[in-house]
Amino acid sequence: MNEVEFNISNAELIVMRVIWSLGEARVDEIACQISPNLDWSLATVKTLLGRLVKKGMLSTEKEGRKFVYRPLMAECTAIQMMGQSLLEKVCETKQVKLLADMIALSNLTSEDIASLQEALKNKETVQETTCTCLENFNSCSCQHAS
Repeated sequence: MNEVEFNISNAELIVMRVIWSLGEARVDEIACQISPNLDWSLATVKTLLGRLVKKGMLSTEKEGRKFVYRPLMAECTAIQMMGQSLLEKVCETKQVKLLADMIALSNLTSEDIASLQEALKNKETVQETTCTCLENFNSCSCQHAS
């Protein structure tokens, strides 16, 4: 799968999280793991699975009378790609605010914090960040301080 093409909906991500957790699954196994609050029919789950197969996120194999779905992309790869995609959507001058907000919103153990501190300690710095809002960033008037 080309990284540029990685684009799945929130509903598709819910299905992928179930399959990543189970390793492989049949439609009925997936459906019973989805929150009842979503009120999805089996047909909805099948539609989402079909889309994920077309997008190259899942493989499908017939076993007996049922299809088994397996992930073609590791969850950690998908998370890395989602993070990269999110950072690319935010002005470079505002990425630190985004990261700080994500940390503030996360439930972190002391081991998680130690891991983050180690990652920051090993991070190479740049002299400055530049506005990436517009092609000609010299004409940008966005509020970088906020």
